[in-house]
Amino acid sequence: MKKNETGIIDQKSFGRKICTARKKLGLTQFELAEKINVSQNFLGDIERGIKLPSLPKLILLSNTLKLSLDSMFCDSLNNTLEDLGDIYYTDKQLNVLKKVVNMINDNFND
Repeated sequence: MKKNETGIIDQKSFGRKICTARKKLGLTQFELAEKINVSQNFLGDIERGIKLPSLPKLILLSNTLKLSLDSMFCDSLNNTLEDLGDIYYTDKQLNVLKKVVNMINDNFND
């Protein structure tokens, strides 16, 4: 997988998903590129896994291809947690976790 600024995304898998959805709707690269206001070359680079679209273009792609964002990335994201130290909790979440730990401790102290 190729590392990029958004994390680890299998860009080739993402591109295949876009290409498949485009063809399923009977659109040419040129037609889809016009609908999302990018060049045909840029769309081709996305479909070949060379480039990723910006967030606004990603949303346009999602709407035009009738694909949810999660389905667009489901095969292309590395969903494994490598370092639990990278997980951050809100104050509310920390309070809930503390209550759960306290409840567990109270049950074992009886």
